[in-house]
Amino acid sequence: MGHQIKCVSLTKRFQRINALDGLDLELEINQTTGIVGPNGAGKSTLFAILCGFISPTSGKVHVLDHVPDSSQIKGKLSLLPQDASMFKGVDVVTQLKHYAKLQNFNGKEASKEVDHVLSLVQAKGFAKQFPETLSFGQRKRIMLAQSLIGKPELILMDEPTSGLDPIAANEVRKLLRDLGDEYSVIISSHNLSEIEDICSDIVILDKGKLVTHSSLSELKRSNKCFTLELETPSHVHLSELLNEISEIGRIDNDNDNMKSWIIYYETGSAEHVQVKILSKLGELGITISEFKKGKALADEISQIIKNNN
Repeated sequence: MGHQIKCVSLTKRFQRINALDGLDLELEINQTTGIVGPNGAGKSTLFAILCGFISPTSGKVHVLDHVPDSSQIKGKLSLLPQDASMFKGVDVVTQLKHYAKLQNFNGKEASKEVDHVLSLVQAKGFAKQFPETLSFGQRKRIMLAQSLIGKPELILMDEPTSGLDPIAANEVRKLLRDLGDEYSVIISSHNLSEIEDICSDIVILDKGKLVTHSSLSELKRSNKCFTLELETPSHVHLSELLNEISEIGRIDNDNDNMKSWIIYYETGSAEHVQVKILSKLGELGITISEFKKGKALADEISQIIKNNN
């Protein structure tokens, strides 16, 4: 299989703003990939270009080895936008059958396909209802079902659980994990715990450029550090207290909270370094309320972006 997405020096300029700034990105995916980055990173612009809604200012882009507006990818690429909506006064099944027929399913085939995608998202129970009678979470399920019609080769999802209550969000995330075995999905989301929960790979964008593209497991493996929370704030930087431990490379803290620390180590096993840190802090009478390997994905991404600038 060739690259499903390939961007070469992809640039999109809106007046004086470069939403995408020479983006180089290659994705050959048969799994779920997350695209993250701060506001203005270019995530929504990238999705719009991939779907053919807007054209780039310069550069090249191919989706499923074709240009985005090619008839050869019709039905192979699907989009679930954040603000997806449905027509009022028309029941769910009728609307989904209409979308299936637009993909050249005949009447009987359309009915069978709609029944199948509704089963996948566990929404057959309210298929005969009008959208305006459904909860927000139920409508999300229906829109997810629509994106699955025809079993597209690639699905783009923008903030798939945005606006959902925690229970509904968990249900949708479970569906997405299950679908990841059969569909190639790219998710754009500000919810990093969601990305960590669903995705295998991660793409980090900042200011329209690629910062990094790696598997989440690789990102975590490269993150050789501990996150500490002290019972009471330390009046001395931990780097001064732990300077005898040669394996430690760097110690960072939240300047507004001298209780929270991240300790990076360069050599030695995690267990060996952890014992040394705990022993030293114990000798100094410093009590720890939390000590865990690694750090939050949000912190890791922030550090990667900071190092890239």
